[in-house]
Amino acid sequence: MNFVRPGGPGDQAGLQNGDRVISVEGIPVEQLPLYSRWPRSLAPRVGESRRLVVERDGVSLSLDVVYGATRRGVVNLRLGAALVVLSFLWFGIWALITVRTSHALGLACIGLAAGLAMFGGGPYLGTWDGVATHIGTAAMVLWTVLLFRFFLLFPKPKRLGKSRLATWLIYGVWALSLPLLVLELIFHPALYHTFGPLFSLLMLGYLILALAAVTHTLVKTPRSELRESGMSLILVGLLVAVVPTLVGFIDWAFLRGFSLPGSTYYPLLLVAIPITMALAVRKQARLGEAQVELHAAM
Repeated sequence: MNFVRPGGPGDQAGLQNGDRVISVEGIPVEQLPLYSRWPRSLAPRVGESRRLVVERDGVSLSLDVVYGATRRGVVNLRLGAALVVLSFLWFGIWALITVRTSHALGLACIGLAAGLAMFGGGPYLGTWDGVATHIGTAAMVLWTVLLFRFFLLFPKPKRLGKSRLATWLIYGVWALSLPLLVLELIFHPALYHTFGPLFSLLMLGYLILALAAVTHTLVKTPRSELRESGMSLILVGLLVAVVPTLVGFIDWAFLRGFSLPGSTYYPLLLVAIPITMALAVRKQARLGEAQVELHAAM
């Protein structure tokens, strides 16, 4: 185990960082579903215990973990994540229905990828659970790919966005990662948990590139064009969403002895991003219509 939460059930049972779990209730971990999605028979209720056999410094130990109620912060985090994902889906589809431009189509694709990503976080599906979680993982990475692609093209295509080679590379890296998910399913448990960090790094990389594309637009575009195109709206959404979320993360990760009031709710502000993106796409569409009418009048 990489991290045992201080004061949590594992800590109280005697688990330590670095322990390797061998079995749960006599079932080897290799036979459990991927990503530790336990079958219903092993899902603990409040006050129940599960016997874990762990290996510590070459010695096997049996520990009984007694489970309490799910922490409120964890519940809030799950509900918040679902709300953010659904907001991308809702506002992406709304933008496409109302304006029907290429930018609206791109935003709708972002929303559909986010919605598909929720499939992997649904209820336990028995032997199909590994497939569901892997589809969700692939969709989450695709969501970041499409975000990067959107900001390469909005409000006007950048040089990299016009390059066919760059487009192939952007989607190709994601496509080349898909066989790893298939291999993990085929050879499970031999490749159990092997590729999780890789996909997290891919997502982080695409998000950094998306922010770089936004920064390029802000630096290279005159302020008047930023306002007219709606890009300034997206900037406001990013500031409203990202800054408090970073503060909340710092509070959670580092401020152990002090907690900012309401910091667990800060990630909910991420919904400002899809809202402002949809508004910007609509504003850009109206600007295009106005320019067409002006040329027709001339």
